[in-house]
Amino acid sequence: MKLLISLLEYLRFISFWFLDMIKGQKIKRHYKEISYILENFSTSKSKALRERNLIELINHANRSTLFYKNYKTIEDFPVINKNILRTRIKEFESQSYINKKTKIVSTSGSTSISLKINQNKNKVTRNTADSIYFGKLAGFKIGRKLLYLRNWDTNLKKSGLTKFVQNIEEFEVVDLNDLYIKSIINKIRKDKSSKGWLGYSSGYELICKYLDKTKSKPINSYVKSIIAMSEGVNKYTKESMYKYFNAHLVSRYSNSENGIIAQQAIKKESFIINWASFYVEIFKLDKDTPAKKGEAGRIVVTDLHNYAIPLIRYDTGDVGTIDYSVTPPILKNIEGRKTDVIYNTKEEIVSSFIITNVVEYKGVIQGQLIQESQKGYLLKLNVTNDFKQEVDVINEFKGYLGNDSEIKINYVEEIPLLASGKRKATINNYSENNIS
Repeated sequence: MKLLISLLEYLRFISFWFLDMIKGQKIKRHYKEISYILENFSTSKSKALRERNLIELINHANRSTLFYKNYKTIEDFPVINKNILRTRIKEFESQSYINKKTKIVSTSGSTSISLKINQNKNKVTRNTADSIYFGKLAGFKIGRKLLYLRNWDTNLKKSGLTKFVQNIEEFEVVDLNDLYIKSIINKIRKDKSSKGWLGYSSGYELICKYLDKTKSKPINSYVKSIIAMSEGVNKYTKESMYKYFNAHLVSRYSNSENGIIAQQAIKKESFIINWASFYVEIFKLDKDTPAKKGEAGRIVVTDLHNYAIPLIRYDTGDVGTIDYSVTPPILKNIEGRKTDVIYNTKEEIVSSFIITNVVEYKGVIQGQLIQESQKGYLLKLNVTNDFKQEVDVINEFKGYLGNDSEIKINYVEEIPLLASGKRKATINNYSENNIS
């Protein structure tokens, strides 16, 4: 049986690349360029490819869009964001692609601001090649089954035929109660095929909490790779997913409108930046000027391959730090959206991962940290009767936030999901108007 399954996986692998070959090897060419640029970053050829892609995009945007017609070099371009795009989208549309077939991607994320972006065929192909390259870095190979855990709204759900051809098993993160998790685990146990996980880290966390609660042993499930997307990953989830599924979890930084911007290497906390497909900059939190090297700031990306709606110096809304002391430069950390960044009582940025530590306390199911004022914080906890360490939790958080911090704990039955199916680990109701 296992031999037959391996043969089917191999046939899917061969079929994928055969179809690409008869269509002109478009994915293969992109894959080779991505591989070369990222793996030979310091060579003159890699530099030339990156410069060519940036210059060609800028020239195209300058010639064919209203918004970018007066800008010539990357330093001239203004920072744009989702609000600007949403209200002035026609000015960003390339006249060269008005009557051409494009793919529409929709995003709202944690901002609840709906945005639809057109992507030309070459951009879609580039995203596919990026997915193959970064999937391989995490241990996933084409042909294997993909366990896809996310919010499957009507626009995203795939047909039965598509799921069969792509070898995808859809799991709905919104439905993750004990009964549903049990059915998922049973299904995985019975499936002898090699597989990989792709999904929200909060969903993985709930699965691990269930396995802890049921005193489960490691699951012999043939999982070869685990990728977390859209949310930060805590130490507990990383260690528990390895414990139960015997594969290392890596975090992927991506969004719907751009694609894969960066991804952790196995056993690393920093992120490999996708310099092959994006030009990435860090801007100051409070103004549209580049941050100093090593300084935390807004992550601003230029998408090198979307010609239908060029996104040049696009503020992703996330905060991070680039380490330029290594080659290629890496993202040291990603703190989530600016409105989700927590500050201590001295108004210094505190890593959003402090909230992830709370799930390591016995009896804690979920947690959410909200900053209400300079020194006032609300910690929402979803716990079982086993939780007895309130004082320890408060003391630990005072160590992060300041001894003069005022921390209130509110016990809740559930940390609510966003419309996207994700959960916010941190919320800042204070910083937007009070921290400069």
